[in-house]
Amino acid sequence: MISERGRVFILMFAAVVALSLGETALARGVKSPVESRGDWIGQAWAIARNGWVVAGVVLLGVHLLLYLMALRRADLSFALPMTAASYPLSALMARFYLREDVGTSRWLGTLLIALGVAIVALGEER
Repeated sequence: MISERGRVFILMFAAVVALSLGETALARGVKSPVESRGDWIGQAWAIARNGWVVAGVVLLGVHLLLYLMALRRADLSFALPMTAASYPLSALMARFYLREDVGTSRWLGTLLIALGVAIVALGEER
């Protein structure tokens, strides 16, 4: 039998994966070359029709729904820091999928954030 805290972890894990994948898809979509009219409305419309952007928006919607389900079961002070677990996954996706240059200071900052998430996740249970 899965405990209530275990259920929240599962929800937040899925939410974090959806968040990281959604952000990665958005980044790829908005950096893709688009054919559009020169004005900003035409460019915005072209970006909004990009499949990567649409996928990113859908994944961010999934993240929101999973996060809301977790908030029904857990305190905000527990659930919200869990969303920061998306930072290491997003940094990995940026480096290895989007081929971005992620420097040492970004990796160290991401590591500090991950340690903070671990402290909250493994901290006292109410």
